Amino acid sequence: MKKNIKDLRDIIAHKQVYIWGAMIVGQGTCRALERYNIKITAFLDSSKSLHGKTALGYPILSAQKAIKEYSVYEQIIIISSGHYDLEIEKTCVDAGLIKDTHYVMSYDLNDIDPSIDISGACNLKCISCPHGNMNNHPPIGFMSSDVYQLILNKLLKELPFLGSIQLYTWGEPLLNKDLPEIIRITKEAKVLTAISSNLNVRDGYKEVVEAKLDWFKISASGYGKSYEITHTGGKWTRFLNNLHRLAELRKRYHPEMQVILNYHLYKHNCGDDYIKMKNLCEELDFIFRPSPAYLYPLDNVWNYIDNKDLSKNAQKTMDLLLMGLDKGIEKALMLKENRCPEERCLPITWDKKVRFCGVYYKPFITNNFLSTPLEEILQTRITSNFCKQCKEKGLHQFTGVYLAEKIISMGEQRSAS
Repeated sequence: MKKNIKDLRDIIAHKQVYIWGAMIVGQGTCRALERYNIKITAFLDSSKSLHGKTALGYPILSAQKAIKEYSVYEQIIIISSGHYDLEIEKTCVDAGLIKDTHYVMSYDLNDIDPSIDISGACNLKCISCPHGNMNNHPPIGFMSSDVYQLILNKLLKELPFLGSIQLYTWGEPLLNKDLPEIIRITKEAKVLTAISSNLNVRDGYKEVVEAKLDWFKISASGYGKSYEITHTGGKWTRFLNNLHRLAELRKRYHPEMQVILNYHLYKHNCGDDYIKMKNLCEELDFIFRPSPAYLYPLDNVWNYIDNKDLSKNAQKTMDLLLMGLDKGIEKALMLKENRCPEERCLPITWDKKVRFCGVYYKPFITNNFLSTPLEEILQTRITSNFCKQCKEKGLHQFTGVYLAEKIISMGEQRSAS
């Protein structure tokens, strides 16, 4: 059940507040709470690699240890982990905790995480991405900081607990010259700012770090020569130089900025490449987040199910996947009755359109977010034939089954099929 600020204050009372989930959803929850002058004690997380680190200035503690030492009289947990919310809730329930008394679900405060594709262009043509494996692209352009301000104002009005905005979906945000000003606007509103970059853009890093970006995610899929296979058009030497450059800029101008390297695992980049990238991240103090790659966007997977022809690049991607496309579709279909995690998404394009969700490229709900009430957008989506068919095919669970796969153990490749 949806909660307002009064509901939350009544539940918290005088207890210490912990947020379970130290990544972007949890950090967004933290920012929303800070807007209402609610301070947290710490983040909790199950990932041992995060223990002892900080996020937004708060310590990250072991969730397992915290749940064992939990005091129903002194503490309240806000579960904010996106894909793993239900799994975490089960852990709390098994420990004897009661919902809305001992813990709160963040999606009862805010169940929408907007992404604004401030850049409608990308400098790479990755074969697993629509810029590299699809034709008939939407118009290319960039969102101005003035238009962004209008969109942010509307979001804050319609989503009182808005926590974070991802300034990307399919485009490369560093191509937008207004990015530093957009970051400053978002920071002034006390909303978490996040970008994802392929780190092959030549300039703009210093300005972004100086603007005090909260969350810098890097996309990579190999080390050395293997990097350029699936980050198609990218140059390894430029990427490597920019990694070191970003580390130095963070150290000099904004040490609190969190840098996460998402390492997309394929058949060609496991083993030694995996170990080298992991070690490099440790050297640079970046968070290393490996996960199995999958075919994007889901427009391609839907076409595959319907026996429609895919582009050569989409087919090439399929051949490189650790878990084959057929297996991924089969596993997703088995989970078709589960709640759709993509319902949290609100992907707004540079020219103010709204896509159905963040895993699709072409279908749009509305051509103008500013002139369409959010409630109308969400209602149109949930009652649409498009979403109904997607769920019937189990595609709303597709990315999740890949994220759940444990492919790498001690740097060794093993099959996921």
